Amino acid sequence: MLLTTMIILCWLNQDSMRLYCQQKYHRSCELPGLGDNPAWRLGADITRAMGQGRDAFVAELGKRTDGVPPEPVVQLPATVAAVTVMAGAAEAPVYIAPVEVPVLPPPAASQTPVAAPAVSTVAPVPARSINTRQVILEPGDEVFFVGDSLMQGVAPHLANTLLKRFNIKSINLSKQSTGLAYPGFFNWPQTVHETLEAHRNIRLLVVFLGPNDPWDMPESRGKPFLRFKSEAWEALYRQRVQSILEQARQYNARVIWVGPPNMNTPRLSTAMQYLREVYRSEAQQYQQFYLSANDVFGYGADDFSFYMTDETGKKSKIRGDDGIHFTPLGQRLIANKVLTLIDVHQPGLSER
Repeated sequence: MLLTTMIILCWLNQDSMRLYCQQKYHRSCELPGLGDNPAWRLGADITRAMGQGRDAFVAELGKRTDGVPPEPVVQLPATVAAVTVMAGAAEAPVYIAPVEVPVLPPPAASQTPVAAPAVSTVAPVPARSINTRQVILEPGDEVFFVGDSLMQGVAPHLANTLLKRFNIKSINLSKQSTGLAYPGFFNWPQTVHETLEAHRNIRLLVVFLGPNDPWDMPESRGKPFLRFKSEAWEALYRQRVQSILEQARQYNARVIWVGPPNMNTPRLSTAMQYLREVYRSEAQQYQQFYLSANDVFGYGADDFSFYMTDETGKKSKIRGDDGIHFTPLGQRLIANKVLTLIDVHQPGLSER
């Protein structure tokens, strides 16, 4: 009975197990001879149908409660752009768009533009003029935090300061072990779209992720994994970065994209350098802000240190023992730097 129960549970939860295996070991985890077997796939179909039924039931309850039908979930496109990263490009601490051009077109002609998800018919918020130094927020605006465990440490400092000092509310959906390489495990572009659609007061996205992404990743079910840093890998990954930036533009929200700092492990640190160039170049194409965490900590191109020395010569620990995450001080340093890029207009107070 125990063996039969285990087999049934594996049959029903095969998609969850497969996605966990992909996220953990970065390779295809299909069981030989079972991956495309209709009888075996039926278990996943049953679980998926049960989930859809549950969602439909909850949506129907909500509709009967407030009388307003919920917005349908929009699936994101999977357009892929083919580009090549320029190795060794200099890393700029902040990119600010020129004032005279309010919006750039999607990425250069050598790339395939990202098809953005459909937007509802709700009237858009009027566009605001672009500030070249800071993101301008007004009373009633909201901030949306996107990222992995790096953001989980930084977001609370930002949220508390924005709320207490400026009465600006925020939405923090940061989730550990997430990124852009495994949307089957957690789909950030889709989550961004659904959140922007549901919260029309969001005027700023702060994005901070990367350490979970420098691995081979699946293109689609049944196809070989794309090798990290290959042309196909980069094209697909850039498309997902572009999707987030494109959606922010459609919903009239600015973006501050934080590039992850150097890591203690050389292999991971080199991967972060590669991803930072992807983030920086895409933020530049969309005239959004890019902030390098390396500059916050005073790291050079290949530097890493667990400690930072202030102007008085005092050394303080800024990185966690794993050489990836941050101490509370390191989190505050990044949060404070992000705050310097935000200006909140408050009625009755003079300009800062």
